[in-house]
Amino acid sequence: MLNEAEFIEYSLVTNLYYLRTLRDFCSHLELSIPSFNQNEVTKAKSLAKKCEELGAKLVNYADGNIPSSALNANIFFTKTTLPLEKLTNELFNYDINTEITKAGVTIKPGIPTTTLQLIEELKGINQEALRIANEFIEFSNNLYNDVKEQKIFIYYYNSLNLYTVYEVKFYITVLNRLINKYSLDPMYVADYEYDFNRMLEALASFIRGECDPAYDDIYLEANNFFLEYQALVNEYENMTISPVSQQNMTENSIELAKRFKVFIEKCIDKILSNDVYFISPPITKDNALTTVNYFLYNLQTISKEN
Repeated sequence: MLNEAEFIEYSLVTNLYYLRTLRDFCSHLELSIPSFNQNEVTKAKSLAKKCEELGAKLVNYADGNIPSSALNANIFFTKTTLPLEKLTNELFNYDINTEITKAGVTIKPGIPTTTLQLIEELKGINQEALRIANEFIEFSNNLYNDVKEQKIFIYYYNSLNLYTVYEVKFYITVLNRLINKYSLDPMYVADYEYDFNRMLEALASFIRGECDPAYDDIYLEANNFFLEYQALVNEYENMTISPVSQQNMTENSIELAKRFKVFIEKCIDKILSNDVYFISPPITKDNALTTVNYFLYNLQTISKEN
């Protein structure tokens, strides 16, 4: 069972990461649905705003209550988050709340202050985040089916809806563990690595598909990462779990994720210097970067604990 300090730390770290990720998913959807599909556009916008509002509360609670390792891992914000948010706003005449990012980068690390008020606030936030996550899954599943049946058109791959549902379902699993104050167990760790590597495999595929093929260096590198992740996921599916095999797979996952991170950073640098073109809002690449950072943060934290 989680103690009070762990509950506070994990609630803050989990929700700060996932609510921003979910906000970015909703923004991508909103910007990719033709404007005459007003109900769907409005729903995506509403969900994005709910994530922002809850995220703003978390930023206030996080100051002095999360470890420096989480802040230094750049899992909530990166050095390019604000430029990519601004570029997305400019290109789409959009309204990402950049004030949250500006406030977030000033968060100071510290050991959680275990006050009853903070614990109760975070219990409420976990429950509200759970409601938002379930609402998003219903929306994204319905959108996927409508696109599949050609009732609606979207300016992205329909499989992205399945990807977002997959990740948000994982968020729900983590939220339920927090709500019940469950700690980690070996089987959960193995499942976590497998699930996240599957998500990174999909992420590499999306980056490959979103890149203008004229930039063949980026396209080919993204394709190579997709193939490497495909092979790694296959290894997980066929391995016999033991302490030694689990440790080897964790080390392989960390090594591949570190290289994938460098590639995504290169993509972002090229976006900001006008050297490459992707058919997706710029903020999606910052989302990709924080996703890899979050995976590395958790794997390295788990490795230290073991």
